[in-house]
Amino acid sequence: MLVFDRQQWVRHRGWAWLCGLAAVAAIVWCLVAAVQESPWRWPPGSSLPGFTLGVLGGGMILFEMLLWPRKLLRGWRLGRTQCWMAGHLWLGLLCLPLLLLHGGFHFDLGRSTLAAVLMWLLVAVVLSGIWGLVMQHIYPRRMLNELPAETIHAQIPHVLSQFREQARRIVERVCGESADTDLPSEPYLVATATRQSGAIGGRTVLTQEALGRVPGSAPLREFYERQIAPYLEDRPGASPLDTPARAEALFEELERRLPAGAHPAVRFLANLCDQRRQFALQDRWHRRLHAWLAVHFALSLALTVLMLAHIVLALKYF
Repeated sequence: MLVFDRQQWVRHRGWAWLCGLAAVAAIVWCLVAAVQESPWRWPPGSSLPGFTLGVLGGGMILFEMLLWPRKLLRGWRLGRTQCWMAGHLWLGLLCLPLLLLHGGFHFDLGRSTLAAVLMWLLVAVVLSGIWGLVMQHIYPRRMLNELPAETIHAQIPHVLSQFREQARRIVERVCGESADTDLPSEPYLVATATRQSGAIGGRTVLTQEALGRVPGSAPLREFYERQIAPYLEDRPGASPLDTPARAEALFEELERRLPAGAHPAVRFLANLCDQRRQFALQDRWHRRLHAWLAVHFALSLALTVLMLAHIVLALKYF
């Protein structure tokens, strides 16, 4: 959900105005209540404005947590996903000023440990949510511009297995040293490639007349076994093919060592390695997003549990 996108902002403008006005109204209410005290005193959590803001803020936190069971229980859908996400974002931001006002900006662990921990957790949850929003704004655009070979994350191992088979067949055809007697002999060679047209990119299928044996192609087999085959594995180790400039230089050097008839095979293999590099970057960004989600959920869960404990203790001594 790209809130900063101009088109998306139109949908969120009403939420932003509503939450902004609610925050201002809460601040004014607390200031008026503080001025009415003699001497001047910030309204405690048990006062009318403090209690009201605490109830509203706590209710918002419980609403925020409802997003998790809604995702897990796929058979239960109440309202549109966009509305839930907008409410999760803006009410999550609004509960921060409301609960800070409710708690009197209490961050002193020595004076009231539970209340202070709640305040620190609240700030951590909101900041982690903002960080996640920034990542979800940046990464989709970077993927669109930098990863034309992007695929479904769960399908990456399957696609890589196809890449390995394509690479093996190309090398065996060109070098003509295969011990595989079942190697297909179709007249065309099919492989995938990435293409970019303006801001739109993606994987395409390339088909050309099949490559035959090219004498003097031993360097290709050596480079394939030493660099390409390990790099196309699901979890490759450190490789010079990880760096685009280094990979381009290595493939150019390989072409200079090979007859011209083997150059199309080199370009096919270079393209497969380029897509493998994009998959590695996609996997890294995917893991970062999921790591953020785990941290955000853990902080949110801790905040909710301690908030419920705070409510029980507050009612006990109310």
